[in-house]
Amino acid sequence: MNKVLILVCFTLLVGCANNTQVTNYESKGNLAANNPIVCVSYTSVGSESTPADIVTGAKDCAKAYKYNEAAELLMVASAYAYFDTQRVTDKTAHDALNALFSKEFGFLTEVERIELLSSIDALDNKQPRKSEICAYLISAPLPSYFPDYMIAQGMGTFTDSSNEPLIKDFNAIEAWSNSMAFIKCSN
Repeated sequence: MNKVLILVCFTLLVGCANNTQVTNYESKGNLAANNPIVCVSYTSVGSESTPADIVTGAKDCAKAYKYNEAAELLMVASAYAYFDTQRVTDKTAHDALNALFSKEFGFLTEVERIELLSSIDALDNKQPRKSEICAYLISAPLPSYFPDYMIAQGMGTFTDSSNEPLIKDFNAIEAWSNSMAFIKCSN
């Protein structure tokens, strides 16, 4: 039932957008990669790399038709982004990873998009390869960056919200465990 409702809402929004002028406002730092990486192994991603930085590397891999490497980096970016959704107070900012995917992978042709999605699916279903990445992430240092890319994505940026951008008394270890469950790396 929810899928039908979402589809109807999306259809209505698209129809409205075609009949009205839409203005897109972006705040400074929105989805910004401050230290973008290139197409590297997932083991080269450090705790200071934001999902925006990592997705830039995945895009670089996709441009070079290295879809398996792109899928691996996207898995890491997903874990980091889910971690951030647990510590950023503005819930309107939590869709930052989807927005990043749309922004960075819009250049792909339909065939390339299918190749990337096939690589993501294969990674999700190829247990030894995924287990290696999971083991790496579980033992890796927790993300240590400030999630500007996500905070700037939220409506709080435009409403001059005086709320703290990060959750007070945030339990990083628990959040990382939740992130591992989110990408299906937990036992």
